[in-house]
Amino acid sequence: ITSDGFDEPITIKARCEVKGDELWIDYTGSSHASRRGINVVMNYTLAYTTYGVKVIVSPDVPNNEGAFRPVRITAPEGSILNVKHPAPVAARHVVGHFLPHVVAGALSQALPDRVMAEGSANIWGVQVAGKDLAGSPFTYIFFTSGGTGARATKDGLSATAFPSGVLGTPAEVIETLSPLLIEKKELRPGSGGAGKFRGGLGQTIQLRVRTREPFVCSILCDRTRTRAQGFFGGQPGATGQVLINGRPPANPKAEQILPPDAVVEIRLPGGGGYGQAEERDGELIRRDLREGYVVPAP
Repeated sequence: ITSDGFDEPITIKARCEVKGDELWIDYTGSSHASRRGINVVMNYTLAYTTYGVKVIVSPDVPNNEGAFRPVRITAPEGSILNVKHPAPVAARHVVGHFLPHVVAGALSQALPDRVMAEGSANIWGVQVAGKDLAGSPFTYIFFTSGGTGARATKDGLSATAFPSGVLGTPAEVIETLSPLLIEKKELRPGSGGAGKFRGGLGQTIQLRVRTREPFVCSILCDRTRTRAQGFFGGQPGATGQVLINGRPPANPKAEQILPPDAVVEIRLPGGGGYGQAEERDGELIRRDLREGYVVPAP
């Protein structure tokens, strides 16, 4: 998988090999450590890799030492998946949340009916800081997510965080706890990759800040340049996008200092499809059109 990274794209490569009664996963060939805080320590790599294996190979087996003993995971020291102190790691999820998707891709040929296509992966963290209408300083952060990849028998889940399972913050909570005003929060039509089963939809969130002074906005995001790929002929999901007053900033991950009347629009990515779109059930197509999940062809 290739993700946006911060200054340059990040590549995660995995080789899965069965040796006797063990499954070995090696990340040799992945990108070197970054000077940004998106690096991952080995424990995090172990956790999200074993989770990715578990949900595919043995989702019903209880979590215990025996369940994980047959899984062997290696990553070169100094790579982005195995850094040492003092490498920055505060935003490690931006890369680490891709690991179950990499595992699914590596196991897709052996277990095609158990994997799901690539999804939006990491949750997006939106942080806003400034002064409210009373002049009091505030800082507020909320999390939100795009769509998951489609599965062998089902569409992907829309606006759902996988693999983290972190819930999105309701608009009412955001507006109660901060000066933020959520003007729009809706699913993104057409953002899920087409396929026999459609990728989950991303979502669009549009916000303002109730303030009289400039404010700061920073967004930990990904998939704004690289799309979630479909499996077995499924189409990729839509990329994400950040817009400031209708225009994309030079770097959506960079801290933005904005005027008080600025409108921030966050468009989260969709998941990839599974299987050929020509094989999709007609009733599912009609449902998608009726619900506005897809954009009708001109």
